[in-house]
Order: sequence, then structure tokens, then C-alpha cells
Amino acid sequence: MNLEFLYYQEKQILDGSDSEMKKLNPLINRFDEFMATSPIQETIKIIVLSYIEKYAQDKYFATCFYDLNSSLERPKKPDYLDKYDFYMPKEEMIRKDIEHLILRIFKDDYEKTNARYLKELELAFSENQNLNNTIEEALNGKEFSKKTTNETTIYTIEESPIAEIEVRPKKFIMRTNPDKWKAYY
Repeated sequence: MNLEFLYYQEKQILDGSDSEMKKLNPLINRFDEFMATSPIQETIKIIVLSYIEKYAQDKYFATCFYDLNSSLERPKKPDYLDKYDFYMPKEEMIRKDIEHLILRIFKDDYEKTNARYLKELELAFSENQNLNNTIEEALNGKEFSKKTTNETTIYTIEESPIAEIEVRPKKFIMRTNPDKWKAYY
């Protein structure tokens, strides 16, 4: 799958639109369809591949599961999330095998131009998933270490926008490397 749109900085044009974005829209539509209908393992693989070499724009992960037929009323965000974090519950998703999506966002007020960065992406599943083979396949070619304790496996990745991936039977958490953050406006 061509993921180049995840890294493209859209140009803001007064009274017009960026012609490159028009070319990328079919890729975005295919991505949304893939993420909404593919098996969980393939969805997770795309998330890992999206960040393995370059820091992607998180906005596409905030919208790819959204069910356009869901209620316009926003659900209450869990108390443990910060005000900039993004939360999408199962009720808003086109997929019913995912319990929630959380994008934990770091808002940099001073150091890097008042931008927001994805620091963590979390998916919780309705049923147990075995994702270790999928993650290791996506990490192929990268140096990483793996530590398993009880039912939790943590992958630590070297020289990547992904700092680590935590996998549990019903949860996938990808943490990003702040040294690789890139601002998209």
C-alpha cells in the first residue's frame, strides 16, 4: 500500500487547493477503506509500517475508523486523558472489533513551534489478538529487542520514529520517539 500521503505537508493556498492533495486523495480513500475492513493484524501492520521509517501524520489514524453514521454527539472522554488527547469509542467506529482508539498528544508550547505531536497510539480490542508475528514481520530489517512478561510483550526499536510497541492480548500501544517528531501544519 502506498502511504506517501502520511508524510506530505499540504500547502495552504489562498482561494485554492493544493493540487498534490488532489492526487493523493485516492490513496487516502484506499487507506480508509483498508483500515476499516481489513483483519486486525493487517491494520496493525500498516500502523507500524507507517511509522517505522518516517514520522507520519496522526490525523489519518483519527479518521480512518470513523463511522459517518454515528451520532454527532461526542462521548465523554475518559478522565485519565489530557485535553489534547483524541478518543474514539466503539460507538463511533465502523469497526466493531475495536473497543477504542486513543491518540495521546504532546503539545509543545515553547520548544518546537507550538505544535502537537503523537506520542502514543492505543487500540483496545473486543477479543484477544495474537499480534507478535505481525509486529515482527513489520519490523523486519530494523534492529529491535523484545521482552515478554506474563501476557505483555514490549518491542524496543532502534533508530526509528517508533520508540516501542507494547502488545497485550486485548491491546496494542505504539509509543513514538520524540527525537523523530515532525510538525505538520
